[in-house]
Amino acid sequence: MRKIFGDSKIYFLLLIAIIGGAITYYFNHQLKLYEESRRRINLENTHQVAVERFRESINRFAYLMSGMRSYLHHDDTFPSQETLQKFLRFQTNQLNKEDSLIVSFLNTDHEFIYSFTKNEIDPGNLVGTSVRKFRDNSQIDLLVSMLQKDKMKLFPPINLVEGWVGIPLNFPVMREGQVVGYIAALINFRNIIDPIYQLEQSNQFAFQFSVQNGDYFDRERVHDQSKVYHNRFDERFFKNYNIPDENFITSDVAIHGLSFTIGTAYISDTKPNPYLRWAFLTAYILIFIFAGYAIYRYQRYRQLNEKLISTNRELNDLNATKNRLMSIVGHDIKGPISSIISLMNLLEDSAISLNDAQEILKQLNSTSKNTINLLENLLQWGMLNSNQTLFKPVLIPAYKVVNDNFTLLSSAADQKEIELINDVPPSVNVFADINMFSTIIRNLVSNAIKYSERKHPVRVTGSSEGSLTTIQIIDQGIGMTETEINSVLSIELEASKQGTAGEKGTGLGLTLCMAFIEKNGGQLNIESEPNKGSVFIVTLPSSEE
Repeated sequence: MRKIFGDSKIYFLLLIAIIGGAITYYFNHQLKLYEESRRRINLENTHQVAVERFRESINRFAYLMSGMRSYLHHDDTFPSQETLQKFLRFQTNQLNKEDSLIVSFLNTDHEFIYSFTKNEIDPGNLVGTSVRKFRDNSQIDLLVSMLQKDKMKLFPPINLVEGWVGIPLNFPVMREGQVVGYIAALINFRNIIDPIYQLEQSNQFAFQFSVQNGDYFDRERVHDQSKVYHNRFDERFFKNYNIPDENFITSDVAIHGLSFTIGTAYISDTKPNPYLRWAFLTAYILIFIFAGYAIYRYQRYRQLNEKLISTNRELNDLNATKNRLMSIVGHDIKGPISSIISLMNLLEDSAISLNDAQEILKQLNSTSKNTINLLENLLQWGMLNSNQTLFKPVLIPAYKVVNDNFTLLSSAADQKEIELINDVPPSVNVFADINMFSTIIRNLVSNAIKYSERKHPVRVTGSSEGSLTTIQIIDQGIGMTETEINSVLSIELEASKQGTAGEKGTGLGLTLCMAFIEKNGGQLNIESEPNKGSVFIVTLPSSEE
């Protein structure tokens, strides 16, 4: 009996050991998965912020040069070097910049005529030298091409002789319709990249920066095998950490004619917690007693954490929607109403002619209709997001709904001499909420009118196949790029671009269409090419089944 009892104790201890080991393995595995997930989210968030900060730094540089470009284009006489330096000093004083920017004026033969910083004239002894000393023939060809277009262009980073290591931004200078040379502005890398290294917890990450030809650069130099004119090193250069390439997440940033690649990775790998391992190994009995409770609490914590993340994301989305709606109410409604008041004040002036009065009445009519349409969309959007929208799907003749909305939109079409063509067969039906379907058609046709040129028709077709009906709104307008199509289909509440006659929009109409189409169990697809028009394809159920 004692032997049997003793064997039972051994088996029981073995069972405890096995259960404790299994629990230890499971808990450690779950903890590792959670830590990897948390690190991945943290890495992605940091990477996105780094990309945005890089883009903002380049844009601030471009905005600064835009001021000088405007100054040069609007000045009747070509300013002297001292005048341009004074202008640069004024601009950089507003931005609290030190001598981190060098500006040069070069003639069409690519020779330096002016070269100065905020505080120095010709700091690198470049005046009189040629760019060919620093750039190869392919880059000279790019400079020649740049002179044919009156816009700013970024060129690949360079280790310049005088020690100004940075990114050049060039634009041509014209006088009396002729190109007389170009401005080449070079900003120090540190000013571009430092904001990224000022991020919270940035010391946990390595960042890599490269251009479209594959050359890397950091805050001190370009790693393109060219000569470096100083002995400074960037201790945060990513190759100092021997991080495998697959550990980086990367994004391409195309800006001012140059494509950059930004990469982000953790400097060190995840390390298991040795204290937990030893605690579990030396306390199997306690683990057996409390493992169930610990796992329950851990799983509960994960659920709450995921719920908190989800709730936080929803709150951010709601906050963004609220801000956008406030912007619409404060700008896109206030503006038209102010215009209406101004036009009415003009009508009160008895000195205006009959023709002027008629024109003012036309503007009042157009502005009022646009404002009412916006208010209608706002009301429907608000009701939809607060679950107050009544949803009663019925069988609807699509031809009649299209015809009714053509009547509502005829005034806007007539102003641009656009023919509205209803090619929906009378036999085609959709099973949807009639108010929502009418709103979908009205907004999509209104957009087609808005982005169509004068005298270009807008056509609506329809067909049924099986249990689905397809309605197509076809225009020959300005079209969209693939990026713009993806933005529309992402259902983001963003301001839309102006129409061909300067019509303003908020992006709310398309967002509302997407929400209503989804509510009715349908789908929206877009086929479009820039300058060739767009086809908005709405697919909805054709019957209740």
